Order: sequence, then structure tokens, then C-alpha cells
Amino acid sequence: MPLLQSILLCSLFVFAPSTAFSGEKVELVILHVNDTHGKMQPYEAGEWGEVGGIARLSTLIKQTRRENPDRVLFLHAGDILSRGDPVTVYYGGRINFRAYEKMGVDAITPGNGEFYMGIENLQNQAARVSIPFVHANALYRNHGNSIFPPYVIKEVNGIKIGILGLGLVRTWHNSSQKLTLDDPIEVAKQYVPELRPKVDLLIALTHIQAKNDSLLAAAVPELDLIVGGDSHTRLNSPSRIPRANGQGSVPIVQARHYFQFMGRVDIELERDGDKVRINKVDGRLIAINAETTPDPEIENFIAQYAAPLNEVIARSEIELKNDRDAPSPLGDLVVNAVLSQTRADIAIIHGNQGEFDIKPGDITLADINRIRWYHSRIVTARLTGAQIQQLLAARFYNVAGCRFTKIESQVTDLRINGQPVDSAATYLVATEQQVAFRNSVFESVHVDFTGQRVDTALESHLRHVAVIR
Repeated sequence: MPLLQSILLCSLFVFAPSTAFSGEKVELVILHVNDTHGKMQPYEAGEWGEVGGIARLSTLIKQTRRENPDRVLFLHAGDILSRGDPVTVYYGGRINFRAYEKMGVDAITPGNGEFYMGIENLQNQAARVSIPFVHANALYRNHGNSIFPPYVIKEVNGIKIGILGLGLVRTWHNSSQKLTLDDPIEVAKQYVPELRPKVDLLIALTHIQAKNDSLLAAAVPELDLIVGGDSHTRLNSPSRIPRANGQGSVPIVQARHYFQFMGRVDIELERDGDKVRINKVDGRLIAINAETTPDPEIENFIAQYAAPLNEVIARSEIELKNDRDAPSPLGDLVVNAVLSQTRADIAIIHGNQGEFDIKPGDITLADINRIRWYHSRIVTARLTGAQIQQLLAARFYNVAGCRFTKIESQVTDLRINGQPVDSAATYLVATEQQVAFRNSVFESVHVDFTGQRVDTALESHLRHVAVIR
């Protein structure tokens, strides 16, 4: 049964006045999404039917702005990238950010997903658009400066709004090893005294999970609202966390994920001279589904970049099934592509090929980006036979150029190019960057970057092979 585009639940929060106010009433509307993960196109969601779509979100935003001129603030709480549609993956997020720019997003706090294609990619994409990126607690390891401004101040309907960005970065990931991550609550305590006197309304735009939003709300009473992400939490109405100073509560909102909902927060304020007081906050979710007509501006914008990905680069006469936890035809195809493009002795890659099988018929460039939904760089290193055996024993990998027997975590009868492995000899191993940087066997060897990615190696291999039989 499809979701209705309707208000799911409404929660009213009244702030008890501390002094008598008899000033001008001012209304604001804050729209928000989070954890959209590159799913720009609508998709089927079981009994809910077809949901999502960034062009439908754009329609809802435009409608809200028409109904509330000069009163709307639109925020994204992170994980715009990481996985997603072929357009997201192929262009490295460039089209996503340009779409948000066209939609007039007022601020973005990058989520951990924005970093998986590399901090350089994120910085380049951010520099191409006129969108404020805010992140106070992610710092460069070498000099300690924040990667983006910690906050931005916006003025909407005469109200000055401070937006403080707090987020999550997986610094152990190879894409983020240049960064350190400070505690978001301690960082908020550092910036709030500087920001609070400058604004009438203070929002924390976070990507730290709902449980940590609650801790933040309790610890930093100066906040007026937390717009959160990362935990993919569906808050039909704002969560209310009592302030540590005992003066009311801090509302927290979050809008599930994948463009299933747009969050809406209605705030009524009262201005008396230079003083502004919050009277009430309403919060709800609005479903994004087939009942909303897509915005043709955004739909056509994305379509022009999706069209080149329909190029046929090969054909398959057989079905190539995928299995993320065991050897599979699709996994074999990908790892053999890496081997053929690097001319290494063996290739070892993760079994994570997404959730996609190749059916008999045409293979398009879009299919490549469904198979490999993140940009994973290929590296090479010389490992001894003993080190290779240790690596293969640690977990499941797709492999090419070698054969072995594995029972539980014991690897025996390892052969490379048909020959029994020599434990002391070295062999050229091609692998993914995240495999090399997360396994101790690579710590004592030199790792070379090939300049290729797994997805581009697969594309080149398929163009050369042309037909899979």
C-alpha cells in the first residue's frame, strides 16, 4: 500500500516564556533530509511501492517556498554520496552537489560517505558549487585546521540563524587517513560561546547518529534545534531532550533515508526589539512518493548525465551471479579484470560487488557503476608467499592467478600460476587500496599506486573482451 504524501505525525513544543513579550511574530520553515546515499532516482520499496527521487524532493521544496516566501531554510545532514545510482558513482558526486545547488540547499554537513571517494574529491566538488559546507570537528592531521568552516550564519525572514556542522569521519579508512576527528560535543562547547551571541536561532546540523544527538542536546543547552543524520532514524516528530540546565528541551529531528521523506520543522518566534524568543516548534515528515510530480528542471538535469552511461561496452551470453561472501562468477570477472590490467602475478579484491547480477545481454557503462559503487584505487606490492597465505587466511576475497584450499582460517596447497608457492619468494600482488591499508601484511612493504581504479579496470577489460561466454 503506497505511502500517502501527508503529515505522519505532528508534535507541538511550547517554550515557557521567561519574560513578558509582546512583539512581532516571525515564522520560519526548516526543510531537511539526510542519508540519501546517492539514490537520486525513484525506487521500489516493497509494500510502500515506488518512493524517493531527488526531483520529487525538489518539487516539494519549491512548493513550500511558494507557500512560505522568504521563510524557508533547506538543510542536508550528510551522506549524500557512498553507493547510489550510476550517475552518483560515475561522476564522483559532482552531479549530486550541482543538483542541490540548483535546489538552493542552505548548508550541508558532510557525512562519512562523502569521504570515501577521497578528501581531495570532496574538496574539489565543494569548490565547484556555491553551497556552504560546515564541519567543525574534522581536522587535517598535519596542521590541525578544519576541513570546512565550522559554521555558517544565514538570515531568513529577518532572523539570524547559526548552523554549526558536526560530523563523523572514519579516520581508519584509507580515504580519510589525512584527518583526525575531535569529539563533537566538546567541539560544540568550544564554538557555541562564539556563535550564540551572533544569532537569534542556533542549529546543530549533525551526522553523528541519534544517540549522540541526544547527548549533544543534554550537554549543550544553548542549542535551539538539532537536525541529525547517520543513524537513518525515522523521527515522525521531534525527539525532546531536557537541557542540562533544566530550562526546557532541545528538539531533535531526522528524516530516515534515501529520499523516503522530507522533514519539515515550523518555528514561530517573537521579536521584541533586539530580543527574539522561540514560542513553538512543530515537526513532521512528508512522504516522497509517486503522488508528487518530479521537478522537470532537476529531472532533465540528471537525465543529460545519465544518458552517456547507457553506452554498451560488452555483451554477456551467460548470467553472472554475485555473492558478496563466497566465490561467484561476477566476482571472478571483476578480479580477473584487475589482474589483466595490472599484469601482476595475482589479484586480490574485496567480495563487495554491490547487489547486482549481470543478466545475459548488453553490459552498459551504468552496469559497471552498479557493480562497483565506490571508487576503489588499485595498488600493487611485492609480498612473500607466506604473507599472501596469511592475507588469504584472514577473510574471504575474490582472487585471480592463484588456487588454494581453505578450511576455516587455514590456507593450504597455495599455487600461483600453477606452481606451488615458495614461502620466501616474492610475488607481485594487485589489490584495492582499502585491502592494503587495512591489513598488517602490507605494513612492511612498499605499496605503489597504479593510477587505475577497480571500476575503470573492469570497463577496460570488458571493452577488450567484448563478449563473455
